[in-house]
Amino acid sequence: MNRPADDQWRRPTPSADGADAEQSAAAYPGPPPAVPPPPGWHPEVTARTVPPRRLPELDHDAIDLAEERADRFTNALGIAAGVVLILVACIQWRT
Repeated sequence: MNRPADDQWRRPTPSADGADAEQSAAAYPGPPPAVPPPPGWHPEVTARTVPPRRLPELDHDAIDLAEERADRFTNALGIAAGVVLILVACIQWRT
C-alpha cells in the first residue's frame, strides 16, 4: 500500500535524539494567508420560483374502498394459489 504519491504525507522517521520533530515543526510555514474577496463581489442571484400549485382534494372514502377491494383480491389469490399448490403436492405424493 505504498504509493509514490503518498510519500509527501508520510511522517518522517524519528531519529534517536528527537531532533527531526523540532526540524519538521520549524520547517512548516503555516497556512496560506487569507485574501479577502474584491469589494464588488457577491454570490449569483437566482430567479425566484413560482410556488407550487395546490393539489386536488382526495376522496378518502373511495381510496379506502379501493384498498379494501385490493386487499380482498390479494388474499383470495393467495388462498387459491395455496390450494393449487396443495393439490399439486398431493398428486405428486400419490405417484
